[in-house]
Amino acid sequence: MKESIYIFAHGELKRKENTLCFTNKEGIRKYLPVEQIKEIHCFGEINLNKELLEFLSQHQIILHFYNHYEYYVGSYYPREYYNSGYLTLKQAEHYLNIEARLLIARQFISGAQDNMTKTLQYYCRRGINLSSYLETISTLSQSIDKQKTVEELMALEGNIREVYYQALDTIFASSGLVIDKRTRRPPTMN
Repeated sequence: MKESIYIFAHGELKRKENTLCFTNKEGIRKYLPVEQIKEIHCFGEINLNKELLEFLSQHQIILHFYNHYEYYVGSYYPREYYNSGYLTLKQAEHYLNIEARLLIARQFISGAQDNMTKTLQYYCRRGINLSSYLETISTLSQSIDKQKTVEELMALEGNIREVYYQALDTIFASSGLVIDKRTRRPPTMN
């Protein structure tokens, strides 16, 4: 199975015969087997050239770039494979088909709810009483398949997350930590 590669160091990424080679600023080389790579995420300052981009295109490897603060900057997509329009057409097809959209949205919310439940169960096994939160999340999640619109699903997800965050407050309080407020879009930095 192909995997994502993350590069945090500064250096040079280049084609070395029929594989990829990353050389960091200290001169240490690491070879990356191209057959096992789906995409590369570059967080450090990376030098590369057109020969590398051609090689990545041949192997349908996406290259993502992030700035100094780890914010997404952009991506290089191999033209023939990812920019053919097929993916865009399939996305538009699912966007226009309300049943397909609802199916995908339900799967996202079910997956998130499952992860939240597993996290809370982990802390339950460590002696923190979170049973009321788990019961509420379970009750709410039973209505995921009953929602008729994306907006209703979003509201339900918000309700599930609110209960989860209340449970996190209980977990943190047991260790002496307190979250006095949550902010988003963008979060405030202290």
